[in-house]
Parts: sequence; C-alpha cells; structure tokens
Amino acid sequence: EKYDIVKHSGLMAGRPALSGGKAYFGKNGAVWGINFSSGHYRPDIQAVSMMYQWMKNQEFNLTSFHWVGRDSWSTESCEKKDWERIQIPGYTASELKQACRDVTVNPTWMLKDDV
Repeated sequence: EKYDIVKHSGLMAGRPALSGGKAYFGKNGAVWGINFSSGHYRPDIQAVSMMYQWMKNQEFNLTSFHWVGRDSWSTESCEKKDWERIQIPGYTASELKQACRDVTVNPTWMLKDDV
C-alpha cells in the first residue's frame, strides 16, 4: 500500500475544483511547492494567482516556495488576462493581477512542458 499518494478524485469526492496539479512535500512534511501543470483540470494562471495571494494573506513564508506552471505562462500572460471579469469573493482584480506578476517573476517560478 502507498501512503504518500492522494488522488484528486478522492480528495475532492467529485466536487468542483478551482485547479489541479501536484503538491510536493519535503522530508520534514513541509510543502516544498505546487505544480499547476495538470492535464485533467487544465488550470489557468488565475488559479496560481489566487493561491499565491491566499498564501500571502495567510502569512506563509514564500521565499523558498516553488511554483511550477505551464510553459505557456509568463508575466505577459498576467497582462493579457481580463482580471475585472474574474469575480472571486475576497479578492480584488488588482490584487490578483499583482499576485500574478509577483509569482511569475519569483526566483522559485519554474515552467514545465504542458501536459
């Protein structure tokens, strides 16, 4: 039996999800990073922005947190997105756009081939 793998189907129990991907954990159990390059859910860059902003709001230390996005995402993607159309309770369009810029220029931002 494997105890280190949790399938999204079991985690979400069929409920809607904002995003999908993988969370990476260090040996001490701390989250090392998140990979948003999910083939099933096909998250958009606003999912990364919202997670980044949520973690900032929760005062997570993001200096060494790793973000893995699709190779088609960039800071330019942040500028092209119509953030005013995205209405997520508790988040403003300007806050999410800035979070997008922040995460895509972060030294721990990595890109992965689209799946």
